Parts: sequence; C-alpha cells; structure tokens
Amino acid sequence: MADSTLAVGTMSGTSCDGFDVALCRIGADGDSVELLEIRQVDYPVRWKNTLRHLGESTAVQAFEIEAEWSLWVLEALKSCLLDWKSVHGSPQLIGFSGHTWFHEPGGRGTAAIGDAKMMAQALGIPVVADYRSADVAAGGQGAPLVPLFDAQVFGAFGCCINLGGIANATVLPPESVHVRAWDVVGCNLLLNRQAGRLGLDYDADGVSAARGKLNAAAKSRLDQWAYLQRVPPKSLAAEDLLELHTILDGIGDPQDALCTAVEWMAEATVASLGLGPSGGRVLVTGGGAHHRVLVQRMAHFLPAGWTLEVPDRAWVDGKEAAAFAWLAWRTVRGLPTSLASVTGADRDVCGGRVFGNFATNQEGVSPR
Repeated sequence: MADSTLAVGTMSGTSCDGFDVALCRIGADGDSVELLEIRQVDYPVRWKNTLRHLGESTAVQAFEIEAEWSLWVLEALKSCLLDWKSVHGSPQLIGFSGHTWFHEPGGRGTAAIGDAKMMAQALGIPVVADYRSADVAAGGQGAPLVPLFDAQVFGAFGCCINLGGIANATVLPPESVHVRAWDVVGCNLLLNRQAGRLGLDYDADGVSAARGKLNAAAKSRLDQWAYLQRVPPKSLAAEDLLELHTILDGIGDPQDALCTAVEWMAEATVASLGLGPSGGRVLVTGGGAHHRVLVQRMAHFLPAGWTLEVPDRAWVDGKEAAAFAWLAWRTVRGLPTSLASVTGADRDVCGGRVFGNFATNQEGVSPR
C-alpha cells in the first residue's frame, strides 16, 4: 500500500500475564489501521512475579530488572518479526510501551522500564518509547494514552471500554463535546487475585464468578471507594487498589468475592460513563472481554438504546498494542499523542522519545 507504514506496537499491562505484540499497517494519513498480526507472549512465572512487585523496587533494583527484562523482550520481538517477515516484510517503526515502574502524577512522576535504545540498535528499527513523561511535565496525568486511537479507529462507537488490569473508558463525540477518558476501576488485577485464592491464574469465562453469591456488605464498601467520586482527569496505578483488595480478601468464599467484584465493577463502570438517552454502541476490549459474566452484567446496566459489542479476538487482545504502533506513527511526525481534555495537561502533547533514525528525527529526541 503506497505511503503506508508497517509498524509494530507492544503492550505489557498491569495484569503482568504476558507481552502483547501487534503488527499494523497504518494508512498514509494515519486515518486507517489494519491489524495484521497479534501475538501474546506469555510471561514465565518468574517474570509474572517480578513485574507484579516492580513498584516496590528501588532505583538500583529497577535498573537491574530493566536490563534483564529488556533482553527477554528483545528475543520476543525477534521471534515475532522473523515469523511475520515472509508474509508482511519488515516493520519501519516500533511503538514500545515498556512496563510501568511507578505512576504518580503530581508526586514523583511516572516511569517505565525498558531499554528502547538497545532494542533499536539490536533490531535496526526505530523505537518510540516513554510516552507519558511529556504529558506529566505539562501538568497532565500521562494516561490514558489510547483515547486518540479510539477516536480515530473506533469513532462509530459512543464509548470504548478496555477491561485490562485496570479498566479505562473513552467517551467520544457526540456523547461528549470533547474526547474524554479516564481509568475507571480495578479490573483483572482484582479478579485474578481472587482467582488465585482458588488456585487459578484467572477466572476463565467467569465460571467461578457465576457460582458465587453477591456479598451486599462488601459491595457497599466498594461503592464508597473515594476514587469513584473524583472528577476526571484521573488515572490509576496498581498500588491504588490496595483498599479494594482488602475488601475482597475479607470475603470468605473466593467465588463470592469474584461475584461481588464483577457486579461492582460492571455497575460502577457503566454509571461513570454518563451515557445519554440518544443510544449508541459501546465497544469492549481487553482480557476482561473474555469474562462472560462481566460482559453480561455490563450490558445489563447500560441505559435503554445502548448496545455492548465485543469485536473479534484479534482486536479484543490487540487493541492497546496496536494503539502504541499508531502513537509511534504520530510521534515521529510531531503530532499529539495525548489530549488535554483527557489528561488535564495544559495543552495537547506529542509524547514519546525516538531511538534510531526515522525521517528527520534524531536518536532519543522528542519531536515537540
């Protein structure tokens, strides 16, 4: 396709279950994104445990973890690129999410691990990384980063919800004058912890939640979580969910805890959207979209006239990784990657640092 860009995007989310790699073809004007390939590379137990506790690491420890994890990521990328090359060719650009070390807007800031410079040199492909820092420096939350992508690719929907470790939502015009987005509630981070009490990595298809009973007292405590009352822009980190974990851990039967968590997050998520009476479509993606009970309960709470849609599996599992490919495309062209209406920054911001040579950009320099 003439003047299109073949780009890779990655995602390592707060659930710490695996590393997602997406291969996309981006139209010349960035107005179309074709998801060609998506691969989920499972983390071995050692990396799951290390990344789940990354936020507790000192700077020295995080540096050591980064060095080793970056080599693991490099091998995962090499494998994907080799397998895809004969069909699609080599990508011109990689949008690298890194993995969040800490995220404290208004505090110590935001940081992610991942040696993008090393990867660019090893692969011979420009890598864009560190998307959040510029937005935080401009007074923003630095997240969520996907709303611009939602508006461009899924603009036919009134709302897009991603059910990852943390659930986030994008409300699109005409439901909102401007694109609005925020982190809503803990999602798979909460569910997977309770599934762990049953000896499971996750509650496949929501089977255990379906067997449980609602604990009304615990749900009432969840409803009082102070974050729900905050007005966007706002964002969450894994460390912000400790109160929720404590409430759910206090429910004796893990199946009841799962049932209660699902009912609460479904109701709280839909209530936060403020959907109007005109009706429309709600897109749901992310690992939680595979949770049959959660999806059913969200659909139950939608206002009349609104329908919930789950796309094909590639987009369910690959949307956020694909978004980072598209954001990298925007970074190298000096275009905004985050919106002031979403993050609260004093302006729309072009985030991301470019490592390697792409067009006129210099290595490691953020085009602003």
